[in-house]
Amino acid sequence: MPITKRDADGLEPGSAVWDEGKGAVAGFGVRRQRDARVFVVKYRFAGKQRWFSIGRYGSPWTVEEARNEARKVLGRVAAGEDPAAERRAARTAPAVATIADLCDRYMEATRKGLILTRFNRPKKASTIEIDEGRVRRHIKPLIGALPIAELDAKAVRRMIQDITEGKTAADEKTGLRGRAIVRGGAGTASRVADLLSGIMAWAVEEEYVTSNPVHGVKRYRGEAKDRHLSDQELRALGVVLRAQAEGSHAQAIAIIRLLVLTGCRLGEIARLQWTEFDATDRCLRLADTKTGRSMRAIGSAPAGFIASRPKLEGSPWVFPARSGDGPYQHTKKLVKKIFADAGIGGASCHTLRHTFASVATDLGYSDATIAGLLGHKGRGVTSRYVHRPDSALAAAAEAISVRIAATMGF
Repeated sequence: MPITKRDADGLEPGSAVWDEGKGAVAGFGVRRQRDARVFVVKYRFAGKQRWFSIGRYGSPWTVEEARNEARKVLGRVAAGEDPAAERRAARTAPAVATIADLCDRYMEATRKGLILTRFNRPKKASTIEIDEGRVRRHIKPLIGALPIAELDAKAVRRMIQDITEGKTAADEKTGLRGRAIVRGGAGTASRVADLLSGIMAWAVEEEYVTSNPVHGVKRYRGEAKDRHLSDQELRALGVVLRAQAEGSHAQAIAIIRLLVLTGCRLGEIARLQWTEFDATDRCLRLADTKTGRSMRAIGSAPAGFIASRPKLEGSPWVFPARSGDGPYQHTKKLVKKIFADAGIGGASCHTLRHTFASVATDLGYSDATIAGLLGHKGRGVTSRYVHRPDSALAAAAEAISVRIAATMGF
């Protein structure tokens, strides 16, 4: 039988259990030497047996995630690579001595797609850019020179305190016209600490260090943002969107209109391609979202609005850029002005997603239905085989978009 969680929990010190039977991965196992249970892969390379440690049992390595990783390792072996030898070479490389060195190695692995998100997908380019900024502007200036073996909870707490107090605040030019204003604060400190924790967790897996000193260090956790627009604010926004629909910000206006009518994330609409729009089944078949491929049921109002958009010859984008071959990218900059024109404060593009969910709740739809409409992960194993929205989601998407469109005067 393949290894189960019960097998891993029941391991005695000095013992091991290996995958067997249907669905098993040959050479995949979990062994316990003292306290720690570690997932491993055994394979042969150049006539010799090799051992490759995947990571410790527990967060983030569940049995199934470790089994999937074992498949990837064996795939590399089949391609002529020796993962164990490569790891040994990486550990003995003199380049990794300080936290700065470790961050560089981590970001290198991230850019190669070797660092996975909680959705088991490589980080997106935009996320990598944010991580690089946090490393460059906060981690390296504060603790970059520290030897990796000397990083402890006290040093982590000091870093969090320094960022919270604004000691890494800066105003720097980025590119020809770009500008980065780094203010610090408790929220920034918390996100930097989360990144550092991820880096150190990876360092444990790669056996640069034996433990993650960021675990257990307290940091600020803000309350989840639940800001959504009231009916009065939706009416005011509708007035502005209609008044400016043909103006210089027409692309941003159209994107905002679709955000509130569909509940999609900004990137999902701003980067929408014509091949992802299914007018017949009235849905979006998004190729790349935060949680992977995603199919979203939409109402007749947003579907009709997308269908009415002019197509730019040779461009795959529903909202093409003013110049160049990419999609339109200025919505985030203009949304504050558009909200201000409508007299709406404390709102962002993501507020429109919350608004869609709030209207769905008011109409009595269940959490599971709302999650399906928003494209949240975890709708079940069979969802990958479904090729059109089910009738319940389609009806819900229609009712919600009708309600919102009526309130906004569309």
